[in-house]
Amino acid sequence: MLVFLGFYLAIHEYFPENLIKTIFNIKFLGRLDSQLELLCSSLSTRVQVRLMELNRAVCLECPEYQIPWFHDRFCQQHYNKDTGSLNGAQQQIYKMLAEVLGGMNCVKASVLTPYYHTIDFECILDKRKKPLPYGSHNTTLGKMPEMHWEPNTPRVGSRLPPGTERIALEFLDLRAFCKNVPHLKGKSAMKKRHLEILGYRVIQIPHFEWNSMVLSTKGARMDYLRECIFGDGKS
Repeated sequence: MLVFLGFYLAIHEYFPENLIKTIFNIKFLGRLDSQLELLCSSLSTRVQVRLMELNRAVCLECPEYQIPWFHDRFCQQHYNKDTGSLNGAQQQIYKMLAEVLGGMNCVKASVLTPYYHTIDFECILDKRKKPLPYGSHNTTLGKMPEMHWEPNTPRVGSRLPPGTERIALEFLDLRAFCKNVPHLKGKSAMKKRHLEILGYRVIQIPHFEWNSMVLSTKGARMDYLRECIFGDGKS
């Protein structure tokens, strides 16, 4: 199916214009809707998710194609059903981030971007690398308030003070890597690209680093997080 072909090419940063414009054509999408009605629910949902992910990738990586983003309603329905939860390692990281950054109000968990990427943790540093506490602009799974982002995104209007830095921290478990090789899979690499386009500095925390002997103590893990965020091993 063309949708799957387009998606797998997009993972590898390849966006053939003819293929993309064939897929995001009203006639093609109309035929696709008719075909989806004949498929079982699980396969239909899989196709719809891949179409959404391709739509998102094209909007972010190939804005010159002028393909509109038209999956807001689908994503809102999808994420309203999946409120998400933190696993054991993520809970550890969340608590330690709160200590490193100076409080629970300086870090957010399970954040959604305007294009519905789920970010494990988000924090914001001012121009002096001091953590900024969050106000009422909380953005979590299942709740989509108004969002404001940096000027290099299609959704303009950031209300962050000048010089601030938005940071996304991602815990990468086994599923993010190729089997038996510490090589990042395509979807995780694509997500990193997208978050950077959206104005984030992306910090990836591989499971094999977090669970290593070097980081076997709380103090070592706290220093690791400080180094990742502040770059100098201290806050």
